[in-house]
Amino acid sequence: MLNGLLLGTGVAAWALVTLALLGRTLGALRRRARLDIGGRWVVVTGCDSGFGQGVVDQLVARGALVVACCFTEQGAAAALTAGARLAPRLDLTDDDAVVAAAEQVTEACGGDLWGLVHNAGAVLPGFVDYQPIDFYRRVMDVNLFAPVLLTQKLLPALRSARGRVVLVSSVDGLVSLPGNAPYDASKFAVEAYADALRVELSFWGLEVSVVNPSTMRTPLAMTFFDAHRTAWNEMERLDPDGEWKTHYPAEWLDEYVDTNRGNLERIAQDPRHAIHDIVHAVTAARPRHRYLSGTLAKTLFYALWVGPEGWSTRFKRATIRPVPRVEPRS
Repeated sequence: MLNGLLLGTGVAAWALVTLALLGRTLGALRRRARLDIGGRWVVVTGCDSGFGQGVVDQLVARGALVVACCFTEQGAAAALTAGARLAPRLDLTDDDAVVAAAEQVTEACGGDLWGLVHNAGAVLPGFVDYQPIDFYRRVMDVNLFAPVLLTQKLLPALRSARGRVVLVSSVDGLVSLPGNAPYDASKFAVEAYADALRVELSFWGLEVSVVNPSTMRTPLAMTFFDAHRTAWNEMERLDPDGEWKTHYPAEWLDEYVDTNRGNLERIAQDPRHAIHDIVHAVTAARPRHRYLSGTLAKTLFYALWVGPEGWSTRFKRATIRPVPRVEPRS
């Protein structure tokens, strides 16, 4: 009887394992299935360089009718050359311009919009001691408020097509890193917005995906540490004699930038990792809710995201080299 019980338990265990593997295989096959997006309209923001340019190229190659929103005249000209149907110049900090762009898109697509990719982003790094409050507002304008407003104005066209919204967040939206509080706060806000949007739009069959790239070789990312000087210089103008400068003097900043610039070069990956995931979210029959793009996103940042907060804090503290000037305690 005991042998029979053991045999039955073994068979049941193998059956469960087989069913689990079969389920994973079928799920993977479904995720690989792509839709024909030929003739469908897709809006992509932030197409002047980096991810945006790559996404436009791939969507055009698949026959999509792309509206490539750009900040510069040169970016708009390049997008049109790449095959975008429209390439409006758009200042995402201007609400009136965002509303006007939404109206232009709605007219062009005849009220039937398949995809909206929020790729544009702004980053103004610096430690909290020398971050002007206006820098927080500027980053939030581009990274959060513009996507919220543009999505709202395009919802009727997205509902008509039962389309999808893709928000390019960052690993910083999962794990806040030192020296980048405005950007990280904006990306955490994007994560919350995406969660709410996904649930609310599910009643109309719309899909909402979030893409979390780790560091990629884009113009925005590769100038990150040098851009610390922008915040430092602005705070020196606003508060030249503030205590902040005793902790973060100019010589500390020079050493910090020089030390970490090399580290950035070593860890940055090809942008194609994120571009692939963004395009998958637009074209897949069953897009994922979340894409961790890049090796570090899937490994280190995933561990920091789900691991103990104490361990994460110690790790992040160790990345600040050189450390700020801290006076000995009396």
